[in-house]
Amino acid sequence: MKLLSLEIGEQFRSLHPGFKVHFHKLTDKGVDSMLEFQPFCFAGLNGSGKSNVLEALAAIFYHLEMCVAKYRPDSFEKHFSRSKSTPDAFTLKYLTCSSNKNDYVLFLADIVTITKEKGKEPVMTVEPNPFSKEKGAEAREVSLKPSARSQVRAPGKEFLPDLVVGYSSGENEILSLPFIKNRLIHFDEYKEAVKKGFPFDEPETSLLYIDEEMSQAVLLACMLYEDPKTTLKPLRDELGIVGIRSFRMNLNMQTLHLDEEKKDSSPILYQVEHILDKLKKCASSWYEQKGGIKGMRDGLFTVLTLDFFVDEKTKQVFRDHFSSSFELFRFFQVLYELNANIISTPTKEEVYKSRGFYTDGKLPEAGPEDRVFYFLDYMILKEIDGLEKPKELLLREFSDGEHQFLHTMGICLMLKDRRTLLLLDEPETHFNPGWRGKFIKVLNDSLKAGGTNNFLKDVILTSHSPFVISDCLPNNVIFFKRNKDNHKIEAKTARELDFNTYGTSVEIILDELFEYNQSIGDWANEELKTIDFDNIETQEQKEAIKQELRILGESIEKDLVLAKLNRMKFD
Repeated sequence: MKLLSLEIGEQFRSLHPGFKVHFHKLTDKGVDSMLEFQPFCFAGLNGSGKSNVLEALAAIFYHLEMCVAKYRPDSFEKHFSRSKSTPDAFTLKYLTCSSNKNDYVLFLADIVTITKEKGKEPVMTVEPNPFSKEKGAEAREVSLKPSARSQVRAPGKEFLPDLVVGYSSGENEILSLPFIKNRLIHFDEYKEAVKKGFPFDEPETSLLYIDEEMSQAVLLACMLYEDPKTTLKPLRDELGIVGIRSFRMNLNMQTLHLDEEKKDSSPILYQVEHILDKLKKCASSWYEQKGGIKGMRDGLFTVLTLDFFVDEKTKQVFRDHFSSSFELFRFFQVLYELNANIISTPTKEEVYKSRGFYTDGKLPEAGPEDRVFYFLDYMILKEIDGLEKPKELLLREFSDGEHQFLHTMGICLMLKDRRTLLLLDEPETHFNPGWRGKFIKVLNDSLKAGGTNNFLKDVILTSHSPFVISDCLPNNVIFFKRNKDNHKIEAKTARELDFNTYGTSVEIILDELFEYNQSIGDWANEELKTIDFDNIETQEQKEAIKQELRILGESIEKDLVLAKLNRMKFD
């Protein structure tokens, strides 16, 4: 899918009514760019509203998914209205192919417009794009309501993304809130399937938030399926990661209570036992500890432990039982979301009805014994300078920057063949300058090596890094700034600002976009600003000042001061 435009019809965070941002253009050049990996980069000062657009998109697709969903838990239904959302008025346009079409190419794509007026239900209209072989056909309204009498999904579901993925390095709780609500709904959907005896292969709705735990599943799926010589090559080149050596997973066989009185219950993993059998066949060894662990929700329960020593044979066995990295990840996602078993119905309701900015403190923190599923002893082979052979390291021993690099790259690789909207909030904050400079190129090289269809997905990231901005084309850098006259947020491309970001030096980007016209920090710069040139009267004074400046490293600012001092002549 490819975003075209978003207009907000009411105040949303710092975005005023009438705020509009444009993405791809339906021109020859615009279409060409859709076929390349060209992420949109939102830039701007703190508080300029760039993250608010990501939050709005997440909230909008959350509401749309709830409108088309066949299943909504009773505790959620009390707090949901099809005619009320946050934001409550918007117009969203994007380009996509129906999920019913076999090929995902431009001439089969439609323009989808979602319009929501305040206090009314959203309306979806679909029309062929200007390059479609069906151009000239009239726009048609597509229902967002599922059938009340059958399991047939709402017609509008096929025009929504397969996945809307959120990731924030800074724990952006406003961005994560709709995703957290969605996780709780997935748990209740699973519970309903157990209660009614329906099969449960994957969640119905599309929102997926990649937090620390979910990122472990992403990384594992990629390491088992992707080619180390092509798509995973940057991991070795940049991080020294050779591969995964071994990992362990624990599954606590808790009880799933199917009613509030706890009269009706089922083993929580009963619905996915056939998939667990596949995992057992992939494991190097497994064992059950019967009745040995006590959790806060139930009494004693059995623990299933599976150990995996990873070599090429292990990878092949996984491929024999799980057709793709995404299929394997989807199962891990289901298991992770069953960790919500400890969350009570009243607590869920508190989250469902929340229209605020946070869930911190509302959800209980689960210890290992209270989770249904978690990884242990995740060992990675890493090349280290000075050592002849790669060393085994626990994943938790990696730095924040290494984790962030793995998260972002893993997400993009695993979802490369899905209709996906990726919302990445400052994904490079823990990177060193060298990694920031390579970030966009590494993603592009990996995706290109994997033969991805770039038309399938859109990537939006926020960043303060001039290195990241310098690797993005001016049509794809959207700068957010508050208008000094009317105090409203404006979003303009670097092209509209007549500024070519691609390949521009970081100093110029800092000056042009962030109004920071120095290459060193303010404290060091103060050392230079305090020099009183008018009161330097002798050669000795000049030399003494130059001697004092040796405490400072090399910079343009220091060079300019030294040049001015050198031009001063004394008799």
